[in-house]
Amino acid sequence: MSPKTGPGSVLAFMADQSEVHREVVRLRERRGEFDGAQATRRIDPKLIKASGWANQDMSHFKTEAFTSLKEEIASAGGNVQPIKVRPIQGAAAGSPSFEIVFGHRRHQACLELGIPVLALVQLDMKDADLFVEMERENRERADLSAREQGVLYMRALEQGLIPSAKQLAAAIDRDLGNIGKAMALAKLPGEVVRAFGSPLNLQFRWATPLKDAHQRDP
Repeated sequence: MSPKTGPGSVLAFMADQSEVHREVVRLRERRGEFDGAQATRRIDPKLIKASGWANQDMSHFKTEAFTSLKEEIASAGGNVQPIKVRPIQGAAAGSPSFEIVFGHRRHQACLELGIPVLALVQLDMKDADLFVEMERENRERADLSAREQGVLYMRALEQGLIPSAKQLAAAIDRDLGNIGKAMALAKLPGEVVRAFGSPLNLQFRWATPLKDAHQRDP
């Protein structure tokens, strides 16, 4: 094969460089798709603990819905949809090193199955941001009952995470009236809650009648 002429070599080189340039541009454009993305990894569920703000009743893990979720995860060899966690600063060796932002049921399923849980790791997350993400995710998935939501809201207010119910409603984009009803259910005594068989059975529309009845005759 005869060697290329000088001009031919230059043209070939320029063509190669042009192709490289186009590839660089294409990769730069695609980079925007990953801006803000978080790393996912498989983590031993024993190294992850429930959020301190969470109040998911253990009854959730005895329902048919949880059993179905657990079976789906077992069949897939793990949770396809990742949970979200944040690192625990200064965690001692051998103790949990991550805290759940959302995905308590998926974590529990993997824990019971003895398999790693797929998780998004958020490196920097403030308590208030964790609370808002957890509340919205749980509500969208209907993971928390009305009473559990109320306990969650009361805990956030009592511990000063959010100063007022009005600010809480704005932070989580929730109607202030519904927050009040949820907290009314959370304040019911244990005897009333147990009369319904499970806290999961309490509904928003019963909040006012139950509160009024209890006030009239504790």
